[in-house]
Amino acid sequence: MRTALFASLVALTVAGSASAACMNKFVARSERPHQVVTLLTGKLTFQEAQALAAAIQKKQAPPVQWVDANGRTISSQFGELKVVRPMPVGCDGRASGVVVIATFPNAVPPVRKMMVKLGDDNVVEFEEQQ
Repeated sequence: MRTALFASLVALTVAGSASAACMNKFVARSERPHQVVTLLTGKLTFQEAQALAAAIQKKQAPPVQWVDANGRTISSQFGELKVVRPMPVGCDGRASGVVVIATFPNAVPPVRKMMVKLGDDNVVEFEEQQ
């Protein structure tokens, strides 16, 4: 399943890289009672994501949070934020983005859209990958 997930993300990225448009997509799978969410984002570079993951692990930064439209926390990241690989899609002047995997202790999966707080003030809206 992971191989298929990565293959679809890579195909999406290659197709989208020609236009170099900002992209924020997610794919979620349930591992009861958790949601394992793969995030493809151009809002962080690979190096920024690695630094964020290290700061979260050292408790120097808050965990990634799944939030609602009003900014209220639905669920906070559980366990390690896994920084998977850089992707050739960037936003806000970044040359590239990153694929990360976060686990949220929530029985209800995200549907269509998902707001994720990456760090202190960086709330990103993700669309579900079809």
